[in-house]
Amino acid sequence: MARPAEVKLMRLLTEIFADNVVTAEERARLIDLQADLSPQLVAGVFAQFVAKRWGEALADGVVTVEEKLALLRVLEELQLPESAVPADLRRALRPGG
Repeated sequence: MARPAEVKLMRLLTEIFADNVVTAEERARLIDLQADLSPQLVAGVFAQFVAKRWGEALADGVVTVEEKLALLRVLEELQLPESAVPADLRRALRPGG
């Protein structure tokens, strides 16, 4: 079962990326929330969020250009190490992927 801090962070990520635009205020809220959490917890929730978004993109069997751009935005904003990004997502985001 997820801890309250994990749930709160996942909710915030969902809210922030709902419109695929990250405002300065949203970025500040994310930074503030992370300050109270361990780096391991944050990295774990970020990885779960990316996997969730990737699963949503794959759900209909077609990953559109818009979905790829949205996923790139998430990865860019969260600054995840490549090792935290699912291999099939990395392949899909490569040029020609």
